[in-house]
Amino acid sequence: MSRVKVALIGAGSHVFGLRLAIDLMSYPELKGSTLSLMDIDRGRLEFTTKLVKMAAEQSKAEVYINSTVDRREALKDADYVVTSIRAGGMEATRLDLEIPAKYGVEQGVGDTIGPGGVFYGLRNGFALIDICRDMEDLCPDAWLLNYTNPMAILCWVIKELTKVKSVGLCHSVPNTAHLLASYIDAPLTEAI
Repeated sequence: MSRVKVALIGAGSHVFGLRLAIDLMSYPELKGSTLSLMDIDRGRLEFTTKLVKMAAEQSKAEVYINSTVDRREALKDADYVVTSIRAGGMEATRLDLEIPAKYGVEQGVGDTIGPGGVFYGLRNGFALIDICRDMEDLCPDAWLLNYTNPMAILCWVIKELTKVKSVGLCHSVPNTAHLLASYIDAPLTEAI
């Protein structure tokens, strides 16, 4: 039985935080583990925590679930830290699109490339450095699994400015593989 602690930073996302927690609970190797859910928005965190606990009960997952708005509490003694944050919230993200558009630069999403990606990277980069500094203090051997965009830029920043072991992950890779396979009528097994 595992005694692993996984801290989910940005767990207040009703979609991503919930899905990620459910995915983690599905691994038998994590039986007996702790999922520490953290978000700065107490209301969103409480709602997601309630859903995660319901999912754990329904699936009979044998994990301990706690939640906190205190990042340092969530990180203390963690073995793995998963980040999925949006520094500045939706208001800042809206500006990432509107300001470049005002000058004729239209962006589809604006969270990975172009001016919006640069703005997003700067905001999230500073926030992730703060998280990494806490990790260096509270869980120096933990791995950081970063889902925050722009993923490549942020992984570079983490590598250059911290001692944290990290890997960048993107949930859209499997979706893109499915899409590309459908474009060329190839079996998915050949597209991966």
